[in-house]
Amino acid sequence: MPGTDVLIMAAGRGERFAEGAPKQFMLLHGRPVIVWSIEQFMSHGDISAITVVTTPGTEEQVKEIVREHGLEKVDHVVAGGETRQRSVQLGLMAVGQDSSKVLVHDAVRPCFSVDLLQRILTEMSAYDAVIPAVPVVDTLVHERSGELDAILDRVNISGVQTPQGFRTDLLSRAHRSAEAKGLSSSDDGSLVFALGETVRTVRGESTNIKITFEDDVPIAEAILGARTNTK
Repeated sequence: MPGTDVLIMAAGRGERFAEGAPKQFMLLHGRPVIVWSIEQFMSHGDISAITVVTTPGTEEQVKEIVREHGLEKVDHVVAGGETRQRSVQLGLMAVGQDSSKVLVHDAVRPCFSVDLLQRILTEMSAYDAVIPAVPVVDTLVHERSGELDAILDRVNISGVQTPQGFRTDLLSRAHRSAEAKGLSSSDDGSLVFALGETVRTVRGESTNIKITFEDDVPIAEAILGARTNTK
């Protein structure tokens, strides 16, 4: 029975970091962020192959990291596009038509657990699109010109995370449709939803943070340090 493919999205340019350096290569406890993310998938028997979509010009750097850390399930390293949406399309092309299921994950979310991965894979046996979501706990407001304009109702509002799981042909169709309609989104589940397809949600994790700003780095290190210490 064929396993599940994984796309690791590592084509970001770190524009919200002061140094502007790619966050996926930053070291956390001595290992690049991207390695922490890949290793979580490596540990699961249902994952058959991993494709890394990286910032153009960093392909050799990623291949060296793969060799150095023994990430043997990584079988493709490809350059990404100008947008995340285009990068996912390029990753799907690399995966090929033989793939039946695919997980799409942001490289800069290194703190997701194997339990979350298993919840997604379990639901993928019954649903063609599965995404993790966490309820919003902060008050949501709308700002206009630096002033509070409105307070939004957060009931039934959740934040979406990765990894997200899809039937591969469905995700490919969603991207083709979005391109044809001029629809742009950095979230794959949203593109599938735009087709009118059912998107199943599973419980995400508050610790599954996306390293976006420099203040996120010590939080990620603390989460990963605790994970390492409990093994």
